[in-house]
Amino acid sequence: MATLERPRIEQRTPEDLVRDVQRGVVRIPQFQRGFRWEAGDVVKLFDSVLRGFPIGNLLLWRRPAPAQTLHVGPLTIEAPELDSALWVVDGQQRITSLVGALVAAHTATDLRFRVHLDLGSGEFQTAGTRQLTPSTWIPVSFLLDTATLLRWMRENGEWLSDEQLTLADQAAKAIREYQIPAYVVTTDDEKPLLDIFTRMNNAGKRLTKAEIFQALHSQTAGDAPLTLAAIGRVPAELGYGALDDQLVLQCVLAYRGGDIFRTDFAGEFESAEDQTETFSALAANLRDVVAFLRDVAEIPHARLLPYSNVVPVLVRFVKLHGAPEGRAATLLRRWVWRGAVAGTHARGQSVADMRGQISAVKRPNPVAAAGALLERLPAHTRFTAELDKVHFNQAVAKINVLCLWSAEPRDPATGTPVDIARLLDEGSPLRPIFDSADLALAGTFANRVIAASGPASILRRELAKASPEVAESHLLDEKAQSLLAKSSPAAFLERRAAMLTAAFERHVDRMAEWGARDGRSIADLMRTG
Repeated sequence: MATLERPRIEQRTPEDLVRDVQRGVVRIPQFQRGFRWEAGDVVKLFDSVLRGFPIGNLLLWRRPAPAQTLHVGPLTIEAPELDSALWVVDGQQRITSLVGALVAAHTATDLRFRVHLDLGSGEFQTAGTRQLTPSTWIPVSFLLDTATLLRWMRENGEWLSDEQLTLADQAAKAIREYQIPAYVVTTDDEKPLLDIFTRMNNAGKRLTKAEIFQALHSQTAGDAPLTLAAIGRVPAELGYGALDDQLVLQCVLAYRGGDIFRTDFAGEFESAEDQTETFSALAANLRDVVAFLRDVAEIPHARLLPYSNVVPVLVRFVKLHGAPEGRAATLLRRWVWRGAVAGTHARGQSVADMRGQISAVKRPNPVAAAGALLERLPAHTRFTAELDKVHFNQAVAKINVLCLWSAEPRDPATGTPVDIARLLDEGSPLRPIFDSADLALAGTFANRVIAASGPASILRRELAKASPEVAESHLLDEKAQSLLAKSSPAAFLERRAAMLTAAFERHVDRMAEWGARDGRSIADLMRTG
């Protein structure tokens, strides 16, 4: 029978937490949420510590832990196997914020952990990686270690006042000595902890369906893809970008079969082995899905999917019929593109649509399954380019980017192919040709190319003198280049808008193949009589 000792109340300082995280003693169970705090939340936390305000209790679970790679904010730790580790049940956001900033405020690339104390105002601030911080700002990672702080004071003492140096010393002392109450629970069964976790959730922000699923089916063995987040990173490992937990949950449920919108997950897996096998198989399945989307549907990144619902449908298809190939792949490509256009007309796709698509792929062979998906869409819808749709929260904007991408853009300066995955991982792949917002078409795709960021003036010069091959990769002809060189922005944008409209509609027509014969190919029909 499971035992649950009465929780012990211990006091932990931020320095204790840093040490325990770096040693692998503190672990974050996989039923916990990802790190959700914004930079402002982290700043407020440090302000509370400095002022001595309470920041809440921690709830820790003492139990064994395997050797594994830990990711805590900006830190990566190779943790050893331990007989007695402390698993975080409540307090992940606070621990990740404190430890991440106190260790890596001066080196982290994530703005949320780049916390500095402004010795001029006494307030905490965050600084971007490219931001030149004022001389009175000190990274909080310099406050925890006395030797580091003293060295920083010596190096900056000439331009800091005595009051500012005193504040730095006081802040360091306040952070080192701050006491955080921690309830440590010892039990040989995770169910009581899950019950506590659920009660805490009911008292605060509700969990998403993906978080509830992960809470019920948490595993901590090794580094296999046993969490929704780990499965979501499989496409990222292929350069396709990560999938969010909600989409991955739909993929898991689609792979398992049944309603992908079900909410009763308690008996989803018969055993831990069943879950491990499912997640491992799903990881392989997603690799086939990514290969199809990238190579056949010509969608190079998850962020460019006009509608992400195609992913769980394709997962179900691959589960039943294997990786798409031949005629089935052609029909699925038409389905993806026709569905994208139909979705823009209907302003999205409904739950009923997705359920119907999942059911449609249950056919005796892959061609019949792909044909059944196509039968659910209008066969003769036409795509009309809308160049003013430039924001990524619009499906039409993603279709527009895919049309730009179909020209295989090259770097205007070097002529090398553009790495759109890298651009998407960094932000937006779109770069304006003209900075002026006064031009009539400045806010449209006529004023956009897929390229790395940089000054618009340099981009215009590079495009104007680019080789014909490079210019064509950005859908520019000789006349458009001439207008750029002559600094005729209005005429240039009008010409390019006409070129893009025609090119975009041609590309969508090519991918969707409106009016084409859907179903088995004529050659296949002739072979089978």
